[in-house]
Amino acid sequence: MDKIRILVIEPYKEPYQLKVEHTLKNLQNIVGGLIEYIELEHNVDLICNEEGKILGLPLNRKVGYDVICGTFFIAGQHEGETISLSRKQIRKYKKIFKLDNNKNMAQFIYNILLKNGGMNEQ
Repeated sequence: MDKIRILVIEPYKEPYQLKVEHTLKNLQNIVGGLIEYIELEHNVDLICNEEGKILGLPLNRKVGYDVICGTFFIAGQHEGETISLSRKQIRKYKKIFKLDNNKNMAQFIYNILLKNGGMNEQ
């Protein structure tokens, strides 16, 4: 079985590169369950646990106007097939998902909860 180079992002940890055998079971093991694909850009996907929020997995990183819960990873994609990231893509996404870049996540989540009526002010 072929191995692919991915970037793993765990809650409260810096992103790290990993080579894994390209099987559905291995990809599901990384995220801890069913997988969901989110396109970050042409030929790059974020792959996370489809039920991360429902299962109450730890908050991880802000992506756009959403928060990904639980461990996720970034992989290349070509015509629907998950492939290795290039070294350039690894460097790019390590910078994007660096812990320092997500310092304001608590404020972001607080604002979402207020906007959606999820918090009652006393």
